[in-house]
Amino acid sequence: MLLLLALANPAIAGDYMDIWVTSAFEDSNLLAGPDAYSPALNFVERGNRTFFENYESRSTDDISRSTLVLYRADEGYRDGWSTEAAFVLRYTPYLNPDATDPGTSLEDDGSYVRIIRSLAGNQEVSLTGYAVDAGRFRLGYSYDLTWGGREIHSFEAGAAPGVRLQWQDGTSYAFAGVKTAVGDYVDPISRRKNNQAYYGNLFGAGTMLGDSIKIEGGAGLFQQGQILNVDETTSPLYGELIEAVGVAGQVAWKSREDMDFFQSADLRLVRNQPDFVRETYISHDQIEGTGIIVQAEVNHLSHNLLSPTASDQTVVESGIAADLQTLVVSGSSSIAVDLVYKDLAYILFNVPGLTSGVGMNPDMESTPQLYGRVKASHYFEGARVAPSLGIGLMQPATYSTTDGVFVQYTERDKEQVPEGQAAAPILSAVAGVQVDMSPSVVLVGELLYTQDENQSQFVQTSDNPEGTRLPAPDNERQVIGANLMMRARF
Repeated sequence: MLLLLALANPAIAGDYMDIWVTSAFEDSNLLAGPDAYSPALNFVERGNRTFFENYESRSTDDISRSTLVLYRADEGYRDGWSTEAAFVLRYTPYLNPDATDPGTSLEDDGSYVRIIRSLAGNQEVSLTGYAVDAGRFRLGYSYDLTWGGREIHSFEAGAAPGVRLQWQDGTSYAFAGVKTAVGDYVDPISRRKNNQAYYGNLFGAGTMLGDSIKIEGGAGLFQQGQILNVDETTSPLYGELIEAVGVAGQVAWKSREDMDFFQSADLRLVRNQPDFVRETYISHDQIEGTGIIVQAEVNHLSHNLLSPTASDQTVVESGIAADLQTLVVSGSSSIAVDLVYKDLAYILFNVPGLTSGVGMNPDMESTPQLYGRVKASHYFEGARVAPSLGIGLMQPATYSTTDGVFVQYTERDKEQVPEGQAAAPILSAVAGVQVDMSPSVVLVGELLYTQDENQSQFVQTSDNPEGTRLPAPDNERQVIGANLMMRARF
């Protein structure tokens, strides 16, 4: 913790910075060169990882970043009332690998003001206003599956603040909230483009059953944007709002009270409290005896899109995602096993749709994304060394058109499969070792491998001037990467 100010009044206050500084020597593909967009080992590139890493975080650990937090909490002037507020600023220096010019990204990371009313027992009611970006307030539970951030809008949303009203009594909670974003709105009659407020409504509740079982659920309604991709602007559907609705649920169980359920730090309010500010940020799974955590989640989203077969109609397209996360810790050893499912409509939900604003043809063949991963690690406390090994196998989401078979990795990242070939499973593995040098600095070495037979290249010949999709070279379909990092957090 870096203490910036010591205030002389009797408030609970503290200003601190959460700093990540990483010097990394990385190569995403040791076997390939510039032709495959691999510039060889360098200190510039970041984000070299397998598909199953960083599941509970929006950031990779190989970037440098800092979070400035100005925090204050006070007792109110009226009995039973209190307040807290935080100004949270995220600063990320980065390097552009194309130009190798330094750059910076400065953004709000969840600044808020909160008013709390204490009630009988452990109950309290609070009102939280997210001043600039309510990205920490979303639905779903595993960060990779969450939805309802500003990216859910079909336009590029800048600020997306909101407010959350919550009741809780320590073991149970319920909330309701509203978000807004301002984007372009095309008037269907005048065709003029104006600014318009788009709304999102979020609801949820959860409770503990004893000390070991947690049940949570949520629902939301969002105005995603407008249907504009019609044949003629005279269509009565031109300008119709795209309304997105969804539900989420989670059941979690742990065998021991002293173990913590999985929860992404990117979904919590930032406070100057021990959970956020510690003497050391280095941690390893360690308990006496054995403990198990199991968490299962399901999300179902739907929205109205333009029909792909009838230009004067809309269809409701739905997407589903789910996961099952398991962690077993015994002494200083841990094994994590995760299963993740996303169908194609869920992956493409924020676009929205395979073609923006248009539903998928029901006659089009498609398959969902399904993957599992296993990661094992052990911490040698005397040597302060933690080796780990992770392996993941994915059956990617696919769809077929008259042009061929396509693999959809993310909402905007896809690859056409080589002609005459079915979509193949993707195998990834990462072997690493972390050496703790001090309470703030670690050394990390990783070797990564990915086999993706779906990678292709477009080839034209004199015999085939129209061209065809052929398998990419071996060193692009079987990739070996490496990371060497000095990482500090303080």
